Amino acid sequence: MNNRFFSSLALRNIKSNKQLYIPYLLSSTIIIMMFYLMASLLTNKFVQERSSSLATLFLYGTVVIGIFSVIFILYTNSFLIKRRKKEIGLYGILGLEKKHVAKILFFETVFTSLLSIAAGLLSGFIFGRLFFMLLNYLLRLPIDITYSTSGVTMLATIALFSGIFGIMFLYNVSQFTFANPIKLLKGKQEGEKEPKGSMILFVLSLVFLGWGYSISVTIPDPLAAISNFFLAVLLVIVGTYLLFISGSIFILKALKKNKRIYYQPGAFISISGMLYRMKQNAVGLANICILASMVIIAVSTTVTIFIGSEETLENRYPFENNVTLFGEVENLEKMNKRFFEFQDDLWKTVEANGLEITENKSYRQLSLFGRLQENEFVFDGNLAEPEKSILLMVLPLEDFNEMTGKSITLEDGEALYYHSTTTDKKESLTIGAETYQLTQVENEFDGNMELTESLALVVPEVSHLLEISKKLKEQFPESNYLTIDAHIGWNTSGTEEKKEVLAKQLENQYGWNAGENSLYESRLLQREEWYSLNGGFLFLGVFLGLLFTMGTVLITYFKQISEGFDDREKFQIMQKVGLDKELIEESTRAQIVWMFLLPIVIATIHVSFAYPIVRKLLLIFGVTNEITWLLSFIGVVFAFAASYWIIYRLTSRVYYSIVK
Repeated sequence: MNNRFFSSLALRNIKSNKQLYIPYLLSSTIIIMMFYLMASLLTNKFVQERSSSLATLFLYGTVVIGIFSVIFILYTNSFLIKRRKKEIGLYGILGLEKKHVAKILFFETVFTSLLSIAAGLLSGFIFGRLFFMLLNYLLRLPIDITYSTSGVTMLATIALFSGIFGIMFLYNVSQFTFANPIKLLKGKQEGEKEPKGSMILFVLSLVFLGWGYSISVTIPDPLAAISNFFLAVLLVIVGTYLLFISGSIFILKALKKNKRIYYQPGAFISISGMLYRMKQNAVGLANICILASMVIIAVSTTVTIFIGSEETLENRYPFENNVTLFGEVENLEKMNKRFFEFQDDLWKTVEANGLEITENKSYRQLSLFGRLQENEFVFDGNLAEPEKSILLMVLPLEDFNEMTGKSITLEDGEALYYHSTTTDKKESLTIGAETYQLTQVENEFDGNMELTESLALVVPEVSHLLEISKKLKEQFPESNYLTIDAHIGWNTSGTEEKKEVLAKQLENQYGWNAGENSLYESRLLQREEWYSLNGGFLFLGVFLGLLFTMGTVLITYFKQISEGFDDREKFQIMQKVGLDKELIEESTRAQIVWMFLLPIVIATIHVSFAYPIVRKLLLIFGVTNEITWLLSFIGVVFAFAASYWIIYRLTSRVYYSIVK
């Protein structure tokens, strides 16, 4: 027998089992499309240009979807191969050797995988463009976000799913290589044995979930959140699968032991049915739970960023007009002269444009990177270990009093300090051979001190900045991380037109391209781009929400089909032994409610514990209002629950049609 015979037989098998293969091919196509669309975002121009953190998060998301794809395809394949055990066993009875059966399965896998991959890539390309066009139309952002992909993305998708289908083929062959053909003929009728609850798996599920939750709850700062986010997600995913597989069995067995609950006709049917099929149900429910968590996080965070656009704009630009003057450590006197003369020139320019200053703040600072060792700040001259470094900002008391409106006095050797991530009240701090006795103050400093571990130190005189920098320069003569800079910010009263004229004039004079060793930033000029940026995040969040919701629909639909085929013969037997249809439907309705609520409840718990790490990530985008995120989170949970309820009601009709 040649390969043509086996390939023809494989095609005939697929056609004759189209009732099983059509849902399977549809599922595989959509999961491939999901991965392809997710991976395409890594090469998207908006993602690449806006933030390196955004690209990192999407890389993590792509890896998670890849892992999810492996689990999902193996899950759907297990249902397919279970339904075909009798057919494959018949081949052995008719005289085909196991290697011949393996060849048939090989060609079936080749045909279905090629069709799925080709359809998935084509669907991803078409739907990606359609999704982007639709969302651009609905959101009406100032700048359209275009869909893009690359050959690398396509090759990565082909490679991943070729590997997954290869693993699936080996699994299928193993199911028949070590099985007796007679047993295979009965395999479908034998049913599943009652699953044994594993205390080890249950404890492991709690360990993984607790580990993932603890990372989120104890994360120190936003930059650490990015690096630990992926680990936390993986731990929660593993813990979720183990929890559904083991924890659900413990609960059902506990209900079974309760005679008052179990020995009721409806409860008897629903509990027994779920218990005997919980191993397969658990995978599907865990998949839905994970996708639900992804939808809630993706949509709620991006909605929060968009709603809080004005707040984040003000956090990024504390004043309408902001200027940074960059200086050198050897030229402190020149820097001081420039600092005051520059402000005089600015105020004259503001007045010449017919505007009046209503509020202003200016200060000089020495910025250093290093780490704390007991009561000493050790300067990292070459920033060799940036992940371990903290930021130290040294300010003169004169500027601190000016910007806070206070009149604090300090003696030589005294300093004020603020530490962003610890309540450790230090009594002294040594830096650059100078030791200061410390008094703790609240955070009244500009800048993103919450983004990473930071320390602010207020010294008695501006000359201390030069003394500290000189000492450190002697230790690290090649360091490029020693500069004394000045920051000036102010608001004005007047018309928007006059403010815009002033902003454009100052941008031409003191922008990056002006060659003045300065940086001018206007909140007014940045507003449109800022809203476009945050609108882009909302765009991606809605896109991912639709993508993950599509995956939820897919799994729910496939789950209902597989359960329908499993339950059809059982319910027919129940009717033959005298149970009426109303009682059977009541028991299945209770089972559906159970299956509906469980993923939503667990997903809500996951996202609740994810709040601390998500909040840290939102700080990177300038979101500091917790109420905004909380309201977005609650709204998205209810919206997704309502959508999922509709999905479940519609797919339940498929289940009932199969059972009846």
